[in-house]
Amino acid sequence: MLVSVAVAGCTGETPGTPSPTQGPATSSVSSASPADPNVPKVTDPLDATAFVSDVCKLLPAAAAADLGFTEPGAPKSDTGNPACSWGIRGKADSLQIILGSGNREKGMGGLAGLHKAKETGQLKFLEPGPEVDGYPTVYYGLQDRRARGNCDLSVGVADDLAISAQAEGYDNEQDSCGTAQKVASALIKTLKGA
Repeated sequence: MLVSVAVAGCTGETPGTPSPTQGPATSSVSSASPADPNVPKVTDPLDATAFVSDVCKLLPAAAAADLGFTEPGAPKSDTGNPACSWGIRGKADSLQIILGSGNREKGMGGLAGLHKAKETGQLKFLEPGPEVDGYPTVYYGLQDRRARGNCDLSVGVADDLAISAQAEGYDNEQDSCGTAQKVASALIKTLKGA
């Protein structure tokens, strides 16, 4: 589940006399610029606009089949974000991808939005994940479910946009998170080819 969060800003400045600063003046901070130094920047942003209306196309059928998902994905919406899910008949394994475009529209997108959700208590678990094809990731959730074979991995494809790959029902952390990482890699390849 990709959590929608409200972002409120404040500065830690002490009141005093204003003084001029060096460099260009900016009137606001872009939502694409993470204020948290713990949030990695996306150096080569990808455009996912073409997939907002059909998120299932982000994971090509051949890539899904390589992971054991031979049936077409089912479109859905998860907390205002477009999503697509797959299952395997007769097995517990399931997969869902969530395009965080709804969070982006609310100014809460990208990995920065997940970090903010953790800070405000909306997420209880957030941990850096491995880079996937040069893009930063985090493991996240209401709790860490990886040891039970459920892995929620979100990859930052732009500073204000993340795509989550959720692999559930696997036997262990290695299988579920390995699947989530393969899905993230396939999504990136799709976006680079778009």
